[in-house]
Amino acid sequence: MKETADAPAARAGAYDRPNASFDWEGQLEVRASAAMSCRRALWYAATGHEAQPPDEAALTVMETGRALEPVVLNAMQREGWEVTPVDANSPTGIVLQLTPTVKVTGHPDATGRMPLFGEETVIEVKTRGPAAFKRWQALGAERSHPDSVAQAALYTQGLFGEARDAVIATMDTGDRTWDTEVIPVERVDRALERTREWLAPLGAHYATHGADPEVLPERDFEAGSWRCNSCPFLAACLPGDAEEGAEAPDEEAPEVTAEDAREAVAAYVAAREALREPEGAKRQALDTLKAWMRHQPSAKTELGSHTVSLVRSTRYAVDHKRLNALLAPEARAEIVTEQTSESVRIS
Repeated sequence: MKETADAPAARAGAYDRPNASFDWEGQLEVRASAAMSCRRALWYAATGHEAQPPDEAALTVMETGRALEPVVLNAMQREGWEVTPVDANSPTGIVLQLTPTVKVTGHPDATGRMPLFGEETVIEVKTRGPAAFKRWQALGAERSHPDSVAQAALYTQGLFGEARDAVIATMDTGDRTWDTEVIPVERVDRALERTREWLAPLGAHYATHGADPEVLPERDFEAGSWRCNSCPFLAACLPGDAEEGAEAPDEEAPEVTAEDAREAVAAYVAAREALREPEGAKRQALDTLKAWMRHQPSAKTELGSHTVSLVRSTRYAVDHKRLNALLAPEARAEIVTEQTSESVRIS
């Protein structure tokens, strides 16, 4: 099941290739980083449909992520990890035959060992914005970014020929903090099987229809989802289908004109400016009282006609890292839940 990629595929340009293609043996070759992508998008890539090139913002994000990978690995080494980064000019590649007609190829970021103990394992480095970083820490990678876990599982099987613990190392691009999550061996094995099950229908489609660019697999995600909106084949995929996934407009929602919106912004700014000065004075007064109360023998005292109290409260933190290591994603989903709210920010 384990193979070694040949030298031409392991050159520096190996990172700049389509997410899926047909190789010289007629196999459908899928990049490990895209193994859990929409199967229709993979088919578009393999059959040569024109992709929308990434815009400047997307290119900046990708380049930032690639540039920060060695920064994360260096930080891990300073923490005592034994890290062997990939040679960017001649990366070690993996080739993994997942189905009779589909194989996955890719290049792990690094391998290494945890401080003081542990066998060699795959280290998959990711960079996330502040919100995505917090979501990853709270939910665990298997819930927040399952494609990253699938990628690490593929690399682990491809490099070592067996399932092992895998490490997801992630940096918050906002404040440059980083953290790691260890995915236990049994869950790495499950991630590999889920990836195999995900790609099997694509292999069956290829076996039935050949490399026909006009016969498409079903779309895996709803039109309008973030996956669809960020897909480079959006223009080819959605004509005639966009209305299917679009939500019907809320007929009960009040109609708001642009003038109404401008007046609302002006009213908000005026109210904010009116509150800013007294709010600042209130905070300064409270800071003064807090500093004074800390030196009083009692936490409560009378000042004039008012009672001033120094109130202490305790907050409890959950160690999500330990929680994620102890519990399977299904169990964590019952304990750590997501809540979505909407708000408006005016700057």
